[in-house]
This record gives sequence, C-alpha cells and structure tokens, in this order.
Amino acid sequence: MKPENFQNQSLTIPDINSISIYKGELTKTELAKQCVKILSIFPKFPKSMFESLKEAFADNAFSDKRMIASVKNVRDTYEGWDKLPNIANFIQFDKKIKFYTYTEFLQETKDLSSELRGKWQNDHVYVEVNNNKVFVTKSDYENYKHLFE
Repeated sequence: MKPENFQNQSLTIPDINSISIYKGELTKTELAKQCVKILSIFPKFPKSMFESLKEAFADNAFSDKRMIASVKNVRDTYEGWDKLPNIANFIQFDKKIKFYTYTEFLQETKDLSSELRGKWQNDHVYVEVNNNKVFVTKSDYENYKHLFE
C-alpha cells in the first residue's frame, strides 16, 4: 500500500511513507524575492548560481512556502562563516509527515503488549491517502488536516 501521487506535485511520494507538509505552487515572484533575500544574507553568494538554484527549486517540486522555509532554515542553521551555502543546503530542506500502512502498523507494534498497542493506535488516526488507508499521528493530522482533505 504505497501512495504514488497526490493532486499537487509537491506531495508526490517516491519510495518512502511520508509526505511534505508544503503544497502549492512555486511562483516567479517569490523566487525573485527569495533570491534577493539570499543575497542580503549571503552577499558573496555568486549571482551566477541563482539560475541553477531556481532550477533546483523547480526540479524538486518546491512550493513558495517550502522555499521560504528553506531559505530561513539555511539562514538560521548555516555554520560556515567563511564559506557560502551551496544549492544542496537549500534543496535538502523539507518537513514531512510520517505515515504507516496497516502492515507497517502491525510490524511497529508486534512486540508491544496489547495495552501499548492500543495506546499506539489511540495516538494515531486512520486516514485516506491517494485511495489507501494509512495511520498518521493525531498531532500531525490536526496540524496538517488540509493535506488529507
């Protein structure tokens, strides 16, 4: 039971059981704003790399929200004072929701007592993802309910 595609390209699931919390489109306007922001944070960032960075954002199905969060993440976590970030520093950023198929639920809980298995089940909800039923944590479901509608 592996979900394959969602309506939005940024929710495509390759071979893992998780989805990005970011969805939406990547706009030229926001790309331009974030490039200006990157240049203000890292003034020596080569302007020649911006076209490759823009292509990488598009190739990796970034949305405006994910790109903004990525730039903020690099700003807040980059440790190379004498170095500049590279494209990978921006592209690797994502926040995902883990989900479990029923088979994975059985595997995850097989060694648990019935009480702990019940607690695990109570901490998760069963939702439909791309015509497949999966478990997600209740907190993820509540925080990102729009992804499952």
